[in-house]
Amino acid sequence: MRRKGKPSKYARKFGRKRGGWKPPSFNPYPVAVLAMVFLAVFLGGGGLYLLCERTLPAIMLGRQLYPIIPRQLATQTLSESLVAMIFLFAGVGGGYMVWDGLRSPVGRRPSTVKTAVGMILLAASLASLYILYLIKFPGLF
Repeated sequence: MRRKGKPSKYARKFGRKRGGWKPPSFNPYPVAVLAMVFLAVFLGGGGLYLLCERTLPAIMLGRQLYPIIPRQLATQTLSESLVAMIFLFAGVGGGYMVWDGLRSPVGRRPSTVKTAVGMILLAASLASLYILYLIKFPGLF
């Protein structure tokens, strides 16, 4: 009986593996994921309202232009939406930094720093969005 030789590099990489069928790995394109994040932040920050309704870029009192957030639910300014989108992007970036820092194989110190900075960014973003919420809905609390 003839003995089989050592399998080649190609056969080891692409040969049939024992143990059953495995589902193919899912690697979405980073551009598609980034586009979905941009769309979610745009919609969450009030972008659909800006596209559908005629809005003011800021509020003018007298001869001064104030990029403030009105306390009325019926009015929304462009500056308010941009502030909300900036805070949402900061939250998404902080969450990604935490996730990447926790799975980083680089070393203990860089991953700890990345995780800590991501947590600080995420907490600051959530606090800022909460303050924006309290300004917009003053009668609830």
